[in-house]
Amino acid sequence: MLVMSLVMCLVGCYKDHLYVQQEWVNDKWLASSKVGTPDPRKGRVQDAERLLIAWDFPKSLFDEGLTLLVTVRLWNNTEQFLKIPVERKRYYDALTFPCKDRDLRILTYRIQVENNTGQIIETWKHHFWTELIVMDRMRSSVSSQPKQGSVMETP
Repeated sequence: MLVMSLVMCLVGCYKDHLYVQQEWVNDKWLASSKVGTPDPRKGRVQDAERLLIAWDFPKSLFDEGLTLLVTVRLWNNTEQFLKIPVERKRYYDALTFPCKDRDLRILTYRIQVENNTGQIIETWKHHFWTELIVMDRMRSSVSSQPKQGSVMETP
């Protein structure tokens, strides 16, 4: 009886409905590379990173009209933003980001689940995620500041 109640609690008490995993995709990713068989795709698989996003929402949440808000920050500090409507209660999506050079690799990411009223109901953050601080370099230029006197300058 104790085991059954523990299992029911694990199923019913589990709160996270969103799962995210990051992986590399290249020629070594092909099954044929693992077993050494010929494959016409060898040499054609572009180096990329992929975010695997899986979800399993209870019906009460799913009925709120959910959308995934995906923010991916690359090594060159640019961000890509995607809105993905959640059309199934339980499903997954794979987002591929080609990385032709080092600066286009994934640095960090955040996935938020928004309902149809705009409320964020769940968030999954990469462990390095922080808000991006954008500075207007034109305003903070030293040359645009008024000249200040030195401590050494005495009248």
